[in-house]
Amino acid sequence: MASGLITESDLVLPTLRALVKNADAGVSTTELQLLLREEMKPQGEDLALLEGRGDDKFSQKVRNLKSHDRLERDGLADFADGRYHLTPAGKSFIEKFGGIDESYSAQGFPENDKKEALRPEFEYTFIEEGSSSHVSRTVRQRSKRLREYALKFFADKDGRISCEGCGFEGSTAYGKVALGLIEIHHKKPVAVHGTSKKPLKEAIKDLSPLCPTCHRLVHFKKGTVMSIEELKKTIADA
Repeated sequence: MASGLITESDLVLPTLRALVKNADAGVSTTELQLLLREEMKPQGEDLALLEGRGDDKFSQKVRNLKSHDRLERDGLADFADGRYHLTPAGKSFIEKFGGIDESYSAQGFPENDKKEALRPEFEYTFIEEGSSSHVSRTVRQRSKRLREYALKFFADKDGRISCEGCGFEGSTAYGKVALGLIEIHHKKPVAVHGTSKKPLKEAIKDLSPLCPTCHRLVHFKKGTVMSIEELKKTIADA
């Protein structure tokens, strides 16, 4: 797990993976703490001891899964006789979203954005291409289709695409060989309802074309994503 605070949303998919491996017996909260600690390797403040208690902040976050009924509320797991058990909806959820949690965390999206995107009712979820090697093949293929759709959407009639941050356009700077030199940035986690055609039209609203330098800059500070407005101001003030 990358350094930085682990959030409640970060715990959901690793918990479901633990329940898949322990489908028959289920998993208690105490067992879950040990399993997640081994997988996620909390660091820094997550290891800080709670005042007046014998455990740390990471353990508290695992306990909060139950106190907040996070898994039961979404129908992902049942809790009976002190143990979690995976539901059919939970199994379907991990098959659909496995690895996407790591991708969103690596990109620096905040807790509320991740909670909003990782919901069972979403039929389509996309990631930035290359942002995670752990997501399913289906998600990678769908994300590639979104990128291809976005490139056509943002291009002018001659195939030129300008960076929304700095205005860079590849062919102007380097000639025809760099026509279409652009990266597609997700301004927030992209997850939508809909049929096979509708999601692309919905998802495009949350994308921006950025040159490689600007794209690296918006993700440069670990744990955060710079907004397009902040990016433009940074460039203007430079």
